[in-house]
Amino acid sequence: MKAFLAAFVLSMSVATPALAQQDGPFASTAALASYWSTQSTGSALTQIYVNGKLVYQRSGFGPAFVKQYFQCYDGSGIKAVCNNIFDGYLDVGGAVGTFSGGFTVYLDGALYRSGSPYSSAHLKTCYGDMSYYGAVKYYIVASINGGFSPPYPGNSCF
Repeated sequence: MKAFLAAFVLSMSVATPALAQQDGPFASTAALASYWSTQSTGSALTQIYVNGKLVYQRSGFGPAFVKQYFQCYDGSGIKAVCNNIFDGYLDVGGAVGTFSGGFTVYLDGALYRSGSPYSSAHLKTCYGDMSYYGAVKYYIVASINGGFSPPYPGNSCF
């Protein structure tokens, strides 16, 4: 039993770096593509995107494995999750998390979260290249009005 437990712990410690690397950071799209070319996705079609653009694809069967990354604005590399208002976000919650709870947030012009009448953020849904499941979707901060400073004009889709 001790030998089994020791082997299990060793196998987890060997596998952990690969799992940790999956979300980044990667230095370049070439490094990201190289990483995914060696990873098993269960023989599934594999599609990897950066800022909505397809950067790696491997053929396969069954449901597709689709993963999206962003080139982080702060220079920290390519990651699945960045945290700057200039970055893209996989989901609305990630983008909303960059603002304090007092901000009123709009998504594509519709009220998403009410808050201060003086501080608001406008999020936009963007679409990238086509994947097996349709166009990859991500979100950007289109504009911010902090109430005490000039409004930030915002980002455009990548």
